[in-house]
Amino acid sequence: MITAWRTREELAHQVTLLAKQGETRRAIARALGVSRNTVRALLNAHAAGREDVAQIAVAARPSRAPRPSKLDAWKPRVAALIAKYADITAQRVFEILRVEGFTGGYSGVKQHLRAVRPPPKPTPSLTTPDYAPGEMSESDWSPYEIRFTTGKTAIVQALSYVLVVSKRKYFGLYESNDLHALMDGHDRAFARLDGCAHECKYDSQKPVVLRWEGQQPIYNPRFLAFSSHYEFRPLAVRRGHPNDKPRTERSFWEVERSFLNGREFRDLDDMRAQLAHWLDHIVDHRRLYKRTALERFAEERSHLVTLPRHPYDTARVVYRVCGIDGFVAWAGNHYAVPYDHVTDLLPVRITQHELFVYAADLRCVARHELAPRGTGLRLDPARLHPPAQRKSPIDLDQLGVAFTNMGEHAAEFFGLMSLGPPRIWSAQARQILLLRERYATDELDRALGHAASYGALEHAAVERILAARATPRTLDEYVAETTAQRLEATLGHARTAPRDLTEYDRLPLTAATRPITQEASPWPSEATNPSPNPEPPDPATMTSSPLVSDDTSTSSA
Repeated sequence: MITAWRTREELAHQVTLLAKQGETRRAIARALGVSRNTVRALLNAHAAGREDVAQIAVAARPSRAPRPSKLDAWKPRVAALIAKYADITAQRVFEILRVEGFTGGYSGVKQHLRAVRPPPKPTPSLTTPDYAPGEMSESDWSPYEIRFTTGKTAIVQALSYVLVVSKRKYFGLYESNDLHALMDGHDRAFARLDGCAHECKYDSQKPVVLRWEGQQPIYNPRFLAFSSHYEFRPLAVRRGHPNDKPRTERSFWEVERSFLNGREFRDLDDMRAQLAHWLDHIVDHRRLYKRTALERFAEERSHLVTLPRHPYDTARVVYRVCGIDGFVAWAGNHYAVPYDHVTDLLPVRITQHELFVYAADLRCVARHELAPRGTGLRLDPARLHPPAQRKSPIDLDQLGVAFTNMGEHAAEFFGLMSLGPPRIWSAQARQILLLRERYATDELDRALGHAASYGALEHAAVERILAARATPRTLDEYVAETTAQRLEATLGHARTAPRDLTEYDRLPLTAATRPITQEASPWPSEATNPSPNPEPPDPATMTSSPLVSDDTSTSSA
């Protein structure tokens, strides 16, 4: 070990020379008898002196030691004034202090406020990326409470679709902002623009994004099928970041100031008619940068994605049991169905304006104009039922046929039930048949057999048995058969089997382990709960399909 240095300057000189010769810090530390931290500090100081710190012969003037000030005793009072009045000026603070006995000057108060007042929060200018023509669009919803001239008040959901480059817009009005309204609004926007952008930004609304896995959005399968049909890509942005899609956010300001302001509407249809006129005669002809939206759109039109020959079917499809009176219920109204389909589980397709009822072989058996939600109407425009009919549309023999078709246990149950007066059991039989809307037929048949064994022949008893023993219908039962077969061929039937927990009982116990007795166990044992937990639904069935139950809304599609 060589220690041929006496001062700090000699040590710094030798460290610098050895480092210049290519020696490592460890070797320099051993040669000079110092630590590696000292070597690193000297080398960093040398590098800073050559690059960052200016070398001057005259040392800088030392700062003066702080002196007591007349304001020192008043600083808590100044802090209290700033906390109470964030925008108070130094002149106003000086005036208040002088009234309370301060004998100092204004300059000291002003300098102190400049030092202690929190600086204003910077507001950086927000820049948006530049997109090529036809590359990007934005879409969002905004609710408005509208009072119509009839005196009725309703919440109207406004949908906005804006092309980023040309700024040409489309607006749609709907009673709800669910998945089907979103797809219908896009259909109409694409038809108006004769194309669509290659990408579209959305917030984390459930019709588009089911949930987030970290930074990855999990998109709604039905909306992905819709976007695949039109060949555009949805791009989800986080909630609470409106600057990620500023054009569609700004478009609602235009709706509020130019469309809703100074207008009256008779109903939603009249509001939609006035909106279409406003889009065609005002919005498209507003000038921005000395050009109208139509003039800018003429340059972007050729870059849009070409529309398919047939539009996407945005209708909602649900399953409903045809009631014993020959009607199916939807949104607070009842729609007539031919009597041949009484007690059958029928697919019902609902568009924005019409309702279609299909038989089991997907043959359309009834078509109705959609009535306003919750009006309680019984619609029979095609006279499928006689106008005045007091008795039940089907006789009691048909009830027996319906029970017999469900299974052996159901036929036995009906045989026991029909022993009493018809006026008592006929209503119970009708209520039991309507349970097919929520439960599978085979589960209802088993529940009827269990009820018959105990003589429980009432609708309430059967419903309690189903609630305890059966599983309500899920989306699995409404997936199209072709989709299920395709996924089965791809993924197979492999499922992760639950692990046998008894293998843990065979592990050796440590000294700290204390077995839990049956009385102290917080969980039910196998003897008290013999039925195992049902297996989770197969992910292969959780895919987009034109047959989606109303019970599985857009948030669980």
